[in-house]
Parts: sequence; C-alpha cells; structure tokens
Amino acid sequence: MNLLNRFGGRIWDPWREIGQLQNEMSRMLAGARTFNGFGPRAFPPVNLYVNEHDVLLTLEAAGIDPARIDVTVTGDTVTIRGERPAETVQTGENFHRRELHTGSFERSVELPFEVDPAKTDATYERGVLSVRMARPESQKPKKVAVKTA
Repeated sequence: MNLLNRFGGRIWDPWREIGQLQNEMSRMLAGARTFNGFGPRAFPPVNLYVNEHDVLLTLEAAGIDPARIDVTVTGDTVTIRGERPAETVQTGENFHRRELHTGSFERSVELPFEVDPAKTDATYERGVLSVRMARPESQKPKKVAVKTA
C-alpha cells in the first residue's frame, strides 16, 4: 500500500516532527535568554507587594538622582518618570560592555485596586525607589457576618 498516494501527501515521519519541535523550542529558548521569554524587559524593573491596607511598589533606580524622579498616582495606575545621565568616557577609553540603560524613562504600572493619591509616600534609599500607596476605606475588604435564619 502506498501511503503517499492514499493520503495525498507526505508519509508521516516522526523524526521530522521531532526535528521541527526541536527547532521551535530552540527559537523560543533563544528569545527567553534575551528577553526573559516575555518580550523586551521593561525598564526599570519593579516589584509590587499587596496587602489589605496598601500596596508597595519598589523600583530599581540605582544611579538616578531622586530629585529627577517624578511619581504620579491616578486611580489604579502609578507612573514613574526619571532620567539616568549617560556615563562619560575618558579620552582613550571605550566601552567594552554597556548594559545600563541611560536617558529618560517612563514606567506605568496598573495596580490591583484604586489607591488614595493623598496617602501616597515615596522614598529613595540605596538605589531603590519605594512608593507606598494606601488603599481607600471603600476599597478595603470587609468581613461580612453570616446570619442564621
């Protein structure tokens, strides 16, 4: 029986399928090494911590003058703008590797709930910007007593 003619196409080859899968996985992993598998890395990187009273955003800001950082809170979004100046190179020197982002940046992060902009505090310590935003009373979880009938 001729499988090529019966099904109107190629004969199924499991080794060809495995080769295609291997090529696809190699392509995906190459992207993961470059971009953490999620597209280009957002700059600057942030962490977001949540509890029932507030939310804390920490942002890597080493080498950035805190006076040049602008924090804006609107509803459930916090936006941070700033600038890291470019490093100067001395005469006769060249960069061998240059990985630190320089220039201006803007990063907006959607929060899991609305926050009270009036109760927002930003501090800068050892290259880390910390922005603590209070959850309004109307957004805090309420415990509901269960009544019997």
